[in-house]
Amino acid sequence: MIGIKRIALWGLIYWSSFSFALPDEDHILITAISFINRGYSFGSSSPYAMDCSAFVQRVFRINGIKLPRSTREQAQYGKPVKREDIKPGDLLFFRTYAPYPSHVGIYIGNGKMIHASTKRGIIISRIDEPYWKKRFLFARRVLKEQNQEDDIKDIISDSLRDRF
Repeated sequence: MIGIKRIALWGLIYWSSFSFALPDEDHILITAISFINRGYSFGSSSPYAMDCSAFVQRVFRINGIKLPRSTREQAQYGKPVKREDIKPGDLLFFRTYAPYPSHVGIYIGNGKMIHASTKRGIIISRIDEPYWKKRFLFARRVLKEQNQEDDIKDIISDSLRDRF
């Protein structure tokens, strides 16, 4: 089945055809990278300046996946992943200003994540930097595995949820 989908790339909105296939890590990463150098604003979900959880929520929403708004709520979504098993598209959670998950980023591979930095906006950082390594809590996988067998009704239902 073919439809029309809005795609954000390099800060511009494009309309493109799509199928009801589940989004994969490539779509998530392309969308996330399109927000590079946008500003940071705590508690904001503006497309021009947002905090870490709003950034993650927006990237996944553009790709048809509805996530909660706050980092603490996002930390309960998806399935747990061991640090050594993280893949591009996985969510990484950190303890920054509180003992609970207070920062979230999207793993992009090669030991890097894309996230909303309080001082520099949407940037790419190495997760093995001492600051992040010391504060890492856990990772969660929101995207379905490519080799996972899903019932076609579930795929269509997930794709159409909240669209009509």
